[in-house]
Amino acid sequence: MHQCCFFYPTKPVIQLDSLCSGLGASLIQDSRPIAYASRSMSAAEVNYAQIEKEMLSIVFAVEKFHQYVFGKEAINVESDHEPIESIMKKPLNKAPPNLQHLMLGMQPYDLRINYVPGKFMYVADTLSRAYLPGTSDSDVGDELCFVIHSATSSRPCELGQHSSSYWERPCPAEG
Repeated sequence: MHQCCFFYPTKPVIQLDSLCSGLGASLIQDSRPIAYASRSMSAAEVNYAQIEKEMLSIVFAVEKFHQYVFGKEAINVESDHEPIESIMKKPLNKAPPNLQHLMLGMQPYDLRINYVPGKFMYVADTLSRAYLPGTSDSDVGDELCFVIHSATSSRPCELGQHSSSYWERPCPAEG
């Protein structure tokens, strides 16, 4: 039986992976996942080089886990793509031009990229393979905004919003 654990800001590790058409990331603490994220790539992103896909997965992960990692010092990011470790140590103007726009998305975060063989990153690897088709970032954001808007606009929280017959309906358990 697994016990719930609280998030401690001093211990987060982000594990991430990218495959040919999917991104996966998990926020790990004490070898236990705290949060998960995955998405499919857009038609343009599928054509990226592998190193660009790995950088995209870092940007995706820090944006999804922003509330956990923003403002924290030395966030450990584990990737199974070894060249990213050395590229991230370079100044922005010395990085390859095709990666600079992705590196700009990581500027607000204090990231420490570490290479970990893919066979040890089970959760991120599984998420990158098991994404929902058609869930690129722009699609998910629009759907989420619609769901939130629908939920907030249809809740009966204000007086007089519904007729008195709405409140006099019997509960489903009462029959």
